[in-house]
Amino acid sequence: MMKKNVLFAFAALIAVSSCTSEINEEGFVDKANSISFNAYSNKSRAVSGDVTSDNMKNDNFGVVGYTGNNIYLYKKETIESNTVYKAVEQKWVPSGESGSWEYADLSDLRFWPNNKMDFYAYFPYTDKATFAQSNASGNVMTIPNVNCSHDVLFAYAGGQSKQERVPLTFHHAFAKIKGLNISMPAEGMLNKSGCQIEVKGVEFINTSTSGTINVDNAGVASYSGVSTTNPLAFTVDPVVTVNKAATSGSLIDNGTNAKGYFFATNNDAVNSVKGTAKTMWNGNKNSITGEGAKLSTSGLVCLKLTCKVWNGTSHYYVGSATAEDYGVIYIPLTGNSSDPNSVATFDAGKRYTYTIRMKDNVGFTDEGDPILTPILFNVTSVDEWGDVTVTITL
Repeated sequence: MMKKNVLFAFAALIAVSSCTSEINEEGFVDKANSISFNAYSNKSRAVSGDVTSDNMKNDNFGVVGYTGNNIYLYKKETIESNTVYKAVEQKWVPSGESGSWEYADLSDLRFWPNNKMDFYAYFPYTDKATFAQSNASGNVMTIPNVNCSHDVLFAYAGGQSKQERVPLTFHHAFAKIKGLNISMPAEGMLNKSGCQIEVKGVEFINTSTSGTINVDNAGVASYSGVSTTNPLAFTVDPVVTVNKAATSGSLIDNGTNAKGYFFATNNDAVNSVKGTAKTMWNGNKNSITGEGAKLSTSGLVCLKLTCKVWNGTSHYYVGSATAEDYGVIYIPLTGNSSDPNSVATFDAGKRYTYTIRMKDNVGFTDEGDPILTPILFNVTSVDEWGDVTVTITL
């Protein structure tokens, strides 16, 4: 009988462990009371390119929880006598045709308290992120020294009561340039006059690709320590040339240049992110201020192309015939006011694809003047004939 009971107990042990796959020092984890999570990426590092709900499973995320404004779900470290609060790590565990998010280290697991809880999370996981001891006010989550080489997400779920899994909806912390194309429409003066443009460098001036992400107690992200010394920039290799024969070209595409992320410029918590408050140049020369009234020193966001522009034979408007002698031109990124897709800010969570139609001009100088101003004519008057009457008497 004892042997039979042992077998039943062993069978029960296997049944329970197959459901939980988690055993701590005090016995089986009660899934009904453990704090567990479901994660969803918003819209659409180890994950290459844009993060989605599916490829998010290829990396881990970090999460911290507060109850009564006091930190409750966390890891603690002591650094130079200072207590530092860090996130617990969640990993995706496949199971059959599905799976679930589980604790990477089961010793981090906590059970639901009597009070409601607030949760703050980020992806991908890094142990550099730190948290405040209380979420009563101010910034709660800090992800320092972030670079925009990959998609970074954050989440907030406030006022959560005990449930099987806390739903986390992740938001993108950055904006993104997905594509940049140039074209030379056949009806334009550039095409008809035989102009050519050769591009070897792309820079979105006065954008920021490094800094710190902060998330406040309401779940709104902002940036600090941002720098424009490392703007979003790409080398175009091989160079792209547009002319009568090749009327379009791609300078950035999501396949070969997937790292087009940068800090958003908006400052109104669009998509839960406050931006850098950088102003985009609208193409108006009068809006350029600063040292010598130049775009390069004005702090305005616009596109800078390192390129050559010539008439197809010998005259160069930008750069020269010398192989390495390239010049620069500037292009506003706001679009046309009549275009419903015109923009005034770069918003977090939005991907932008641009097509620059070089119809009658290619861009502007650093001072905001058109690069190409066609030599055109108008007839203002025609001299009146002066009548001369001559009478010859012989």
